[in-house]
Amino acid sequence: MNDLEERLRAAFDARARTFEASPHAWTRLQSRAPRRHPARWLLAALPVALLAVFVPVLVNGGLGRNTATDPTGIYQQLMKERTPLGEQVTVGNPSEGKPLRIWFAKAKLGYPQVCYVVERAAGEPYGACVDAVGWKYADAWYVGSTLRDGAATAMDWGLALQDVGAVAGVTKGGQEFPGTVRSLDGAPYRLWTVTYPSQEPMSKIRISDVKGKDLGWWSRDGLAATTGQPMSAPMELSQGISVRPYRTKDGTQLTWSRHGAELSSQVPLAASPVVMSPQRDVIVGFARKDVARVEVSFDSGRSASVETRPDPWNLGITLFGATSPSDDPAEGRRITAYDASGKQVGRYDEPARTSPDKADKVVGEVMTLPGTEGSGRPVRIWFTQRSSEGNEFCFTGGPEPNDWGMTGCFIEYLHGAYPFHQSTTYLPDPGADTYFGPALEDWESIDAVLHDGQRVRASFLRGTGAPHPVWHVSVPRGTEVGGFIVKVKGKPDKQVPNYYKGCAKQAARSEIAPQTLPAGITALVVPACAAFWENGEAMPALPGPLPGARLSDLLDAELPVRWISGKTAWYGYAPAGTAKVEIRMKGGATATAETVPDSWGQGVTLFAAPTPHGGDFETSALTGYDAGGKELWRYEVPRPRAVATVTPAPRS
Repeated sequence: MNDLEERLRAAFDARARTFEASPHAWTRLQSRAPRRHPARWLLAALPVALLAVFVPVLVNGGLGRNTATDPTGIYQQLMKERTPLGEQVTVGNPSEGKPLRIWFAKAKLGYPQVCYVVERAAGEPYGACVDAVGWKYADAWYVGSTLRDGAATAMDWGLALQDVGAVAGVTKGGQEFPGTVRSLDGAPYRLWTVTYPSQEPMSKIRISDVKGKDLGWWSRDGLAATTGQPMSAPMELSQGISVRPYRTKDGTQLTWSRHGAELSSQVPLAASPVVMSPQRDVIVGFARKDVARVEVSFDSGRSASVETRPDPWNLGITLFGATSPSDDPAEGRRITAYDASGKQVGRYDEPARTSPDKADKVVGEVMTLPGTEGSGRPVRIWFTQRSSEGNEFCFTGGPEPNDWGMTGCFIEYLHGAYPFHQSTTYLPDPGADTYFGPALEDWESIDAVLHDGQRVRASFLRGTGAPHPVWHVSVPRGTEVGGFIVKVKGKPDKQVPNYYKGCAKQAARSEIAPQTLPAGITALVVPACAAFWENGEAMPALPGPLPGARLSDLLDAELPVRWISGKTAWYGYAPAGTAKVEIRMKGGATATAETVPDSWGQGVTLFAAPTPHGGDFETSALTGYDAGGKELWRYEVPRPRAVATVTPAPRS
């Protein structure tokens, strides 16, 4: 598993956490298309309620002639609807020989952003603010880079958690360049920079905590994940936005970027009048060759008029890119295309969508999730009839700091699972974390278990005509919730850990020594997470114990084993007394894993074995035996069924 896959797993788990029926359910999630289908000629984000402000912007000839072109003016423009958060810092920009100004700010919906102003040796300065919580489960991550054609030296930079003490840039060949990590008073994260020769581009950063302990690495793919060979030098459009063609296995791909960070990638098709990418603070895309100008009008009254540029690569299209007057990706908008004479040649309206899609067969009332009413963008929840298996539970909205907002549906609660979702609100300050999910009629109560063992009782909400109730519980933002205890009528209490598959990165901070298993696997149990590493590389985790409980409490007759596969091995935990675990797969492949008693008093045995060839984990059965060969338990992996359909957070 590479780091990009790990981040996708973490993103999915953060969006819709549940006991999965299959150890490979995340793969099916990844392969399913989002439920919100893009428009025929506009890829748009989920919209919400808006501000009534008119701010016209004219971008002249794609060159970016906004009114504020000096660094101070750019700063003032960026901070019009933001609040400073901590001190500012100025670092040297080796690619330009001019200062790079960086600071944190609080966005109008309350979440933190990191902002920057780039001064340039040849060209007008530009600036932007990007979300500072995009990879909340990372130790350190990329934000920008000064790397550009013609510069001998470059600098990558990004953010890190407060206990990160060192960062080093690593090239593909393994050469390391030490970085600098600094704290900004009052800022939510630390700032790191790595300077290196441009001919030795970085592939990742290696991260250590303040005590020098290795915390693993983070891929540079989080900054720019473009694959393929560049076909030419990039063409600059405006405000530091550039576009570059790449030759990929699927043909030509255009990639827009700014300050080293990828904004959007599109395959240039010439049939549609305009294709505009749904980015938070930029307007980028391409248009048919007869389109000379693209006008975007937002529901808030803001508007932008962007002149196109002919592509220099003979693709038969025009290109555009500019800073957007709106940083709300959920805002409704109208896109109009004009030719050189001013004649309208295309138009599309993307309405604000704070409710279900018109195609949804809504069952019962569409409700506002309690705890999100005053956030500036409430979460809306409802049930739909989309599957012959039953009603899906759906949600949209929320002040999610990413380009897509929050949207998704899941149905696995009908099949013995206990899915839930988390929405973080920042207003009113200090904000709250609200957990919620669908419930069945025999669910009597749900308690959130905090990491100190304290319990907070959830409430139930049932909309008029809704087929099921919805449970919800709010805690102060940042409060660690270890999981939930679900009381079902006539059954033992069910423990549902609040974990994500990438939690091995945080488990690495533990002072407890990991336990060695076969097949190069090491394991460590921390609250709500059973973490695993394969030859030192973090692998997908399994649910861990709730505060005050043990791993054995997560096993029962219905689910007597927890397991998953990594890169070259499969591993997990089973009831104490299990001496070996055998797996049989549809393709005929079999494998046996030897067990190791856990050394933490968790009441389980741990197992691991190399992944067998020629089998299918999706259609497998596991059997546990004692030391004498007697069968202790058997588990059939359920056939794949509909699972949560969610839109993951894009790169920050």
